[in-house]
Amino acid sequence: MSGQHAETSTGERTFSWFQAGETAEAYVEALVSQGVSCLFLNPGTDTFPVQEAVAKRQALGRPVPRVVLCPFEITALAAAHGYYAATGRPQAVLVHVDVGTQNLGSMLHNAQRGRAAAVVSAGRAPYTTDREVRGARDSYIHWLQEQMDQHGIVRNYTKWDYELRRPDQVGEAVARAFQVAASDPPGPVYLTLPREVLMASPGDVRIYRPERFPPARLGAGDPEALHEVAKLLVRAERPVVLTGSSGRSRAGFEGLLRLAELLALPVVEWRDRTNFPADHPLHQGYNYGNEPLIASADVALILDHDVPYIPTRTDLSPEATVVQVDLDPVKERVPLWTFPVDLPVRADTGRALDVIASYASELLTDADRRRVESRRAELAASHARLRQQWSRAALEQASARPIAPEWLGYCLEQLRRKAPEFVFVLEAVTNAVTIARQVQVAEYGTWFQSGGSGLGWGIGAAVGIKLAQPDRPVVAVVGDGSFLFGAPVATLWTALTSGAPVLVVICNNACYNATKQPLIAAYPEGYSVRLDHFVGIDLEPAPRYDVLATSVGAYGERVEDPAEVLPALERGLARVRDGQSAVLDVILAHP
Repeated sequence: MSGQHAETSTGERTFSWFQAGETAEAYVEALVSQGVSCLFLNPGTDTFPVQEAVAKRQALGRPVPRVVLCPFEITALAAAHGYYAATGRPQAVLVHVDVGTQNLGSMLHNAQRGRAAAVVSAGRAPYTTDREVRGARDSYIHWLQEQMDQHGIVRNYTKWDYELRRPDQVGEAVARAFQVAASDPPGPVYLTLPREVLMASPGDVRIYRPERFPPARLGAGDPEALHEVAKLLVRAERPVVLTGSSGRSRAGFEGLLRLAELLALPVVEWRDRTNFPADHPLHQGYNYGNEPLIASADVALILDHDVPYIPTRTDLSPEATVVQVDLDPVKERVPLWTFPVDLPVRADTGRALDVIASYASELLTDADRRRVESRRAELAASHARLRQQWSRAALEQASARPIAPEWLGYCLEQLRRKAPEFVFVLEAVTNAVTIARQVQVAEYGTWFQSGGSGLGWGIGAAVGIKLAQPDRPVVAVVGDGSFLFGAPVATLWTALTSGAPVLVVICNNACYNATKQPLIAAYPEGYSVRLDHFVGIDLEPAPRYDVLATSVGAYGERVEDPAEVLPALERGLARVRDGQSAVLDVILAHP
């Protein structure tokens, strides 16, 4: 009978035997063995063997991943990315041949640049027209969907790709996919599954034990280099820390907090994660709004940051010593990356920061401690000034109509204080820094951005995070363009059917402001500015996003009165707590 395990003395520590009626059953068994919780599926004429295998295993009482049906592929990969970001555990995505692969679109870019491990599988058009072979071509589209190189669609963005060529390889291929995806630096991988192979009857298949094929970890890095980093920071007069995603792990969050407090280091974030408590006196704001600290620094410690500053906007002091501690400190997959780094350290920051702090505590002299304490007081005063400045900017616009983004951020902060377990997903684009300045998240794992530039990630990622952390409310703060890119009907439907309600707050300025801003900067006296005629930028008349939400079972509300922003957020949160997604269409000033 298929679906049975057997052990043998040969290789029993490495694999177990699984008797599979079809290869697709062994594929599902391999996912289960890897600890996959969710299979994010957009189906096609090539995925049905897997769907049948899941149904069979459910009927027989065997474990299966939860199948999360996603009516559009970007929802699937964004959700898998969000799930990984929240848990550190790679999930599986299954899409349809070449067309489904193409529909993953910029979410694959986000997974690559955001270092999100995900195992993306896709069908492959059947090979044969042999009537004796199960799964052979039997539809018009099977000729159209075969490409010269289907893997070429994704090869720029994946760490590994492979086509399953033999039924008995499936356990080996899946184990390899997860090992490569999760190894440092993590990222997406791609495995294609031909239909004939999925429907073959392989008999006994090896299912490889994940503990025998663990991902490779970088560890803390070179001890001599870390000792040198500690020495530089202890002796620094004007240090600065620039961090992008060191808070991707709890160890990274706590390690930076320990080091910064020990040496009174100013921390400036590009907030892909909660890297440092926003309410901490050493927190000194966000890139790209506090460049004076960068320009005056004598030591710059850069942590997990792809673009620490913009060279055409900010001058790094020529006397500065630059240290980069990173999973990839020289950005090998970015063709041109010429930021000066005097000491690159390839390491897991979650491990390295603790070692640096230990070295630094041994090196501190009494003179160093006096300098550190003097700097601590200065930074606390600076932090207080920034907070006062940002709060004042919000309160001064509390009654502005249309609604000011500062006021929206301020109200989000009031909501967070009432529900501190909130998780924020941000894709507000040109309003991102404005929102970040107001929302003072201070706990590990409470803030997520994609790490890439592909818009449409936010609402799908929020659903994935909610699936990973069902007891925490999740709010996605997105631009109106980001909302549209995120396939909102498909994504909100997935949230509904998977029981993963989320609160979506749309920063609706009725335009592609990310395009408008550089146009104005490059052509300040151009025709677009002089005539106030911006081609291909305005999203007017704006769609009724609140009405769209109701079509897929979500609560929708249009918010135009600034006095109603916080009450609307509270109503949305109440809906989410009751199990219904909510979409608040907040009407901001048109830039």
